[in-house]
Amino acid sequence: MGERDLAQIASILQLCEDTDSILVVNKSGIVEYHKMPRQDYWKAGETVGRHILDLYPSLTEETSTILQALRTGQATYDICQEITNSRGERVGLTSDTVPIISNGRVECVVDSSRFYLLDQRAGTGKVRSSLAKLDNIVTRAPAMLALKRRIRDLAKTDSAVLIYGETGTGKELVAESLHSEGARTKGPFISQNCAAIPGNLLEGIFFGTEKGSYTGAINRKGLFEQADGGTLFLDEVNSMEPGLQVKLLKALEEKKIRHLGGSQDISFDARIIAAVNEDPLKLIEEGRLRQDLYYRLGVIRLNLPPLRERMEDVPLLTKYFIDRYNTALQRDIQGVSELALHLLEQYSWPGNVRELQNVIEGAFSATRSQLLRVNDIEEILESGGTRSAGSPPAEKAVPPIEEGFILSKEIERYEQSLIRQALAQTTSISQAARLLGTSRQNLKHKMQKYFL
Repeated sequence: MGERDLAQIASILQLCEDTDSILVVNKSGIVEYHKMPRQDYWKAGETVGRHILDLYPSLTEETSTILQALRTGQATYDICQEITNSRGERVGLTSDTVPIISNGRVECVVDSSRFYLLDQRAGTGKVRSSLAKLDNIVTRAPAMLALKRRIRDLAKTDSAVLIYGETGTGKELVAESLHSEGARTKGPFISQNCAAIPGNLLEGIFFGTEKGSYTGAINRKGLFEQADGGTLFLDEVNSMEPGLQVKLLKALEEKKIRHLGGSQDISFDARIIAAVNEDPLKLIEEGRLRQDLYYRLGVIRLNLPPLRERMEDVPLLTKYFIDRYNTALQRDIQGVSELALHLLEQYSWPGNVRELQNVIEGAFSATRSQLLRVNDIEEILESGGTRSAGSPPAEKAVPPIEEGFILSKEIERYEQSLIRQALAQTTSISQAARLLGTSRQNLKHKMQKYFL
């Protein structure tokens, strides 16, 4: 296999991170490899060795993205489909389908898919059975202790709440606590990351669909109906397109929704909690969040401080995560060395509490002793940068602008470097997108533009 082949595969594997299914299909259309963490749908033993049209008889040579890629040698990205498998089950998904080309011939196709609907169940709106409570918010910082007291009081109300906090500060933890400490605790808690779904699918998932409303549509309840009697948590709500924000505002004001293709209004009773990972006023100014929606969602507003502003919590959180991973991984780590703790306390934590959790988990894999030491965590921290807490980034000297300088090209080079850095600091495309303050779809588009 040549260097170009290896580069193709490396690029494809990067696109396949944070996915629900990876298929490798040979040039005859036969599945050679299948990886799917979700065992409630296909298992690898049911698919390997079978033709793609046997698995999905509703598809044809013309409508299958995999067979089209085998025929044309052209890749396709973020293709939305609702199809029926050989068991008669409906599935909604988006796929990235990329051919592997060697010596000018298509040798196989790699297909990476994310599932949104399995049969008639929403696959992305998470129904949580075990929810966090206030005791799960580990802190000794005065600002966070005051926030916990406020959450306890707000849980008794039914007003909409808007949570603002950087990526990794624990917005979903706060949303779950508001639900589990309140009167709706026996009702459903539905959590939906709005950035995780393509815009053309989001409206149907929000409001539900009627059979026949579009090709392949089925009767399906939307998130508002699923959350009836409980709480609907909308994370990264600012990632929604402006047109859908208008429809969301109308639904919130009227407490009614209408299925796509439907003719009847359906009432719902759900508490709405929303979250953004950027300053809401900045989002409004830039036109990414409607002002009227902001005021509707932000009847009550909660701001989560980043970890760098509550560094007294680092030792406490470190112990908490050590105890958690001792239980989960059946280890007996006694704690962290004094020097390693000092290193943790000097770090700036751009990824906040989630990054600290990932560092501790990574250190568990590296350590061979009963203490987490500097060597166990230093390499993990360095992969994400080692600027000390509170220290500003060093300013770089700007070279003189010479003849032939093209601003757009320089911006593209800088954007490429930022994307590479974000991918190096995170473990999935979704995490990198959140770190960069963009949507997963936009980041994938730029990766395809720059690196494929």
